[in-house]
Parts: sequence; C-alpha cells; structure tokens
Amino acid sequence: MTQTSSMLQQVMEGTASSDTRAKETLPQREHLLAAWISSNWVLSPFLFTLALGFNLYRLGTPSIWFDEAFSVELARQPLPLLWHIIFGLEPNMELYYLLLHGWLVVTGMLGQHSTEFVVRLPSAIFAALSTVVVFLLGRRFLTMPAGLVAAGLYLLNDLQLVYAQQARSYSLQLLLTCIAWYAFFAAITGESYAKRWWMCYIGATTLAVYTHLFSLFILLAQLCFFSGMLLLSKPWEPWRSKMRRQVLWLFISLAAIDVLIIPVLLVVLQGSKTGWLLAPHLRDIALLLLSISGDSKIYLFVLGACCIAGLFLATFAYFSRSISLPISITWISGTDGKCRAELQRFLPIGLALLCWLIVPVVASYIVSQGSPRLFSSRYLVTIVPPLFLLVGMGVAGLRWYRIQMLLAVGLLALALSVVPFYYRSAQVEDWNAASFWLEHHYQVGDGLVCYDNAVEQGCQISIEYYLHAYPSTAYFTSDSPGAFSWATFSSARPDAAVDPTMLASYGAKHPRIFFIVGRLSGNTGVARAKAAQSWLDNHYHFIAQIVTRTVTVRLYTTDRIEMARFIAPQEVFHDSGER
Repeated sequence: MTQTSSMLQQVMEGTASSDTRAKETLPQREHLLAAWISSNWVLSPFLFTLALGFNLYRLGTPSIWFDEAFSVELARQPLPLLWHIIFGLEPNMELYYLLLHGWLVVTGMLGQHSTEFVVRLPSAIFAALSTVVVFLLGRRFLTMPAGLVAAGLYLLNDLQLVYAQQARSYSLQLLLTCIAWYAFFAAITGESYAKRWWMCYIGATTLAVYTHLFSLFILLAQLCFFSGMLLLSKPWEPWRSKMRRQVLWLFISLAAIDVLIIPVLLVVLQGSKTGWLLAPHLRDIALLLLSISGDSKIYLFVLGACCIAGLFLATFAYFSRSISLPISITWISGTDGKCRAELQRFLPIGLALLCWLIVPVVASYIVSQGSPRLFSSRYLVTIVPPLFLLVGMGVAGLRWYRIQMLLAVGLLALALSVVPFYYRSAQVEDWNAASFWLEHHYQVGDGLVCYDNAVEQGCQISIEYYLHAYPSTAYFTSDSPGAFSWATFSSARPDAAVDPTMLASYGAKHPRIFFIVGRLSGNTGVARAKAAQSWLDNHYHFIAQIVTRTVTVRLYTTDRIEMARFIAPQEVFHDSGER
C-alpha cells in the first residue's frame, strides 16, 4: 500500500512538472513567434508586397503621357544612338534609360509588347523596394514603430504613387537616395564595417546622380548635416567624436563621386533644359506640401504636428542628460532607461532627416530664381521619405503605447482616404483613345501628319508609342511634313506640318491623310493648327475625327475621284478622356 502511494505521488509530481514546463514553454514560443514576425525577413517582404499591390493597381489603365512616351521611345532606340543622345543631347536620367532599354529588349524577347503595364512595371518595383528601405532606415536608426509608420505612410503617399506608376526615373531615384542615406547613417554611426558602408554610399550616390541630376541636392543635404554636427558644441560630443573619425572617409567618398559623375557634369554645364518651368514663388512651397498630403489640409496639419512633436521630444530627451531641467515632463521623465536612450538617439538622426527635407526645397527654390528651373514636385518627390520618417519619429517618441497605436492608425486612415482620389485622376494626358481610333481607321497608303513635333511637345512621339505598343500597319512615313527624327533628335521644321504647300505636296502622294494635333504651346501654335485645318477642309474631303482633351485626329481623303464618290455621312467621335 505504501509502495502504491509512493508511485502515485511520483506520477502526480511528474504531471505537475510537465504542466510547469508546458507553461514555461508557451510564453517562450509566443516570444519566438513574435520575434519571427517582427524580423526584417518577414516585415520587409510583407511591406514590399503591400506596396507593390498599390503600385500595380490599375497600372496599365491610364494613358501614357508625353514624358512617358519620350522615355520609352528613346529607350527603344539602338544602343549606340541611345548612348549618343543621353550623354550629349539629353543629359539626364542616363541610368534609367539604359535600364529601360534592357527591360524592353528582355520583354521583347519574351514576346511582350511595350504596353502601358510593361513599361511602368520597373517603376512600380523600384517604388516598392524604396518602401522597404524607408522601413529599414526607420527601424535601424530610430525604432521599429517609427519604421513601420514611415513605410506605411510612404507607400500610401499620393505623390509617391504618381511616380510609382509612371515610366520615368523618379522611383528609381527615390530607391537609390534612400539606400545612400542608409549607407551614410550606417557609416557615421556604426563601429564596424564603416569602410564597406562608405563604398556602398559612393555607389548609391553616383547611381542616383546618373538617375537624376537633382540627386546632387540630396548630397548637399548630407554635407550640410555632417558639417553642422562638426561645428556644434559640447552637448553633441558623442556624435561629434564619431563623425570626426569619419571625416577622411567622407572626403574620399566625395572625391570618388566627383570623379565618377564627371561625364554627366561636363554635358550639363553646357546649358539648362528646364526653361519650361516657371520661377517659383513662396506660395509654391505651400502647394508642394499640399500635393504631398494629397490636397488634404487636415492630413498635412497632422503630419506637421507629428514632425514638430518628434523633434521637440527628441531635443528634450537629448539635453536632459546634460542639463538639469527645472520642469519634469511626464512623457519623458516617466520613461524607462531604454526608452530614454532611444529618444536621445532620435535627435541627431532627426536633424539629418530635417536637412534631407529642407535643403533640397530651399536650394532648388533659390537656384530656380535664375536660369536653371529646378523647383518642381516631380523633382522634390525626394523629400517624401524624410517627411514620413520624421512623422514616424514623432509617433514613436510618445510614451504611451496605446496613444502610439491610435495615432498611427489615424495617420494611416487619413493617408488611405486620399488614395482613391489619386487613382481617379491618375491619367495626365489621353493619347490611347485617339491612337486606337487612328489604327482602326488606317488603310495601307494613308499618310500621317502630326503637329507640334518639336521635341518639347512630342505629338509624333506620343502617337508612335502606341503604334509600336499595339502594332498595326499604321506608321509615320519619312516624308511626313515636320516629322521628328531620333537620329537628329529634332524635327527639321515642325511648322511644315501646318504649311499648306507641304500639306499639298504630301497629299498628292497619299489617298488619305490623318491630321493629328496635340500638345500645342501658346496661342501661336493654336492659330497655326486652325489655319491648317481650315486649308484642309477647303481642299480635301473631311471624313471623320476623334477629339479628346489632349489630341484631335481628323481624317481627310485627298483622291479627287474618291472625293466625288464620297457619299457616306461624316463621322465625328468625341472622347472626353478619363478624368
């Protein structure tokens, strides 16, 4: 009996021990699961997929507009001609054009035409990758909540989405500038691998300049921050000492970057190609900030408040370790040592982000008062990452976790609320409807005349994009009046398209003529187009037309016999385009 009781007691003790181990293991498993979910290997792919989803939504729906058509048609040229143009006549976005050229070659080999979706896909991928880098910037140099908030707001941002869905270089530039800042921070704050990070910084910055010359203003912002930190007084000593150790490597990096970008600088110094931009006024800065917020004043106010709060809390926390403050602020003094240390680390990074945010705006504003006009939202999209990193810093700087969560959710809800407005207004110009109509009505032997074919206007370039993307028998003949030539990167005489003598000569060679008018500059161009249309109406028989908000295409028959026999009623098709 005693032996039986002893065995029963051992069984009970074993069961209790197993229950205890199970209870101890469960929190460990939960901790491991939480650590796995919050790891970069999980969050980065998640953010990339989420951002890519927003970037791909309706990616191929809006019509290509002139700037995109210019990118694609230039990248379509043979590599020697492309190289000649981008390092001579069109010295900007060299890296993007070369990558797009390779992309078109690869997709062409796979049997894919250069449709809107295909040519915009690289930009969508670059933008999604930049979302990941924004998150990694926030997580490593601020906190994980700051990184998540910044990345979430960034991927939902209206201005960022615009260039994530356009076949232009801006999303690639954003990716490279974010990588350059990450390498810059890692080099000046890390105790190890500093040389490797400087090499990464050199590579990313050089590629960013070759992607877009505006990246030089980002380099200026980094220099302003580095110089300012070296000049600050004693309370900044920990950071000053770190940065003094990196001065030599900074000079080496700058020298290397200067040497590597000499080819593009030599061409750029020959003159500015941004004369189409107007000199900015102070109100344009407010309009820039409003465009970043998706034209929501409430959202802009909340973003600004979060930035100011983050810098204020970081300043208080940083100087509280060396200055005796008579007034204790509960959301700082009440935090534990770890949180206080995080807040103290915020300030130097926050000042760097502030330089990234302000310097490009101020510098481009000042420069644009002269001949080079560089103040534009398309160029200043580069300030979107630091803005949201500062917002993330403001959210993460709050003491109370629930307040952090509520504020983060509120910000994301505001950001999400303006996204539908972007998708509804994503189309800039309407070329697709007119191009499809032209291809549908085209007959072998017809002639195409486009006005205005000056390289800045690009009527023919935009139409030709669609003729190549959706192949048919329609094409521009070499004798088309005012035709644009990539070989000379110009139209020998754009006004030939509205010259009655040239139109009569061209009409004698073709039984029908499509007269295409789009992207006219000023009243003079409009008057010339109307005069040419009046001449065509009086000398040839008008058959049909399509009118969109961007382009008008009118079809005429020039054959006298056909004109005499023409009985069918005229067809007029109006397309309002997608608003």
